[in-house]
Amino acid sequence: MRISISPRFSEVDVLGHVTNTALPVWFEHGRLPIFLQFSQSENMRDLSLILRRYEIDFLKQIRASHDVEIETRIDAIGRSSLSIVQSALQYGQLVASGRCVMVHFDYAANTTREIDSARRHALSIFFTEAYAQSLAMREPC
Repeated sequence: MRISISPRFSEVDVLGHVTNTALPVWFEHGRLPIFLQFSQSENMRDLSLILRRYEIDFLKQIRASHDVEIETRIDAIGRSSLSIVQSALQYGQLVASGRCVMVHFDYAANTTREIDSARRHALSIFFTEAYAQSLAMREPC
């Protein structure tokens, strides 16, 4: 999944660089299609995911004058969690990368929930090629 972000004036410092606080917001926006798989309503007030871990590597300066492509993929799914990898590209070059772990969560019961096979199947469109191939190799012939 790939989206394009146009840096806003409020996300730019005096040197014309995108600030480091913009990337978490952009990456979260890139995860929106995944979030929709864990919500029954369009406004996502019933979103059943919670953030467990988040990291970003800033690899190059991001310029305010050009759009940034955000790519989002799932590289692993556990019993109740999913590992999401993200890339930010500008001028065709990798400028930042991120990884987060989201947990399928029942807020009313304050506990994790298992990710069922139907949801796993729906999420398969987001799998990295390597993860999809590893799953295919595990399937019985």
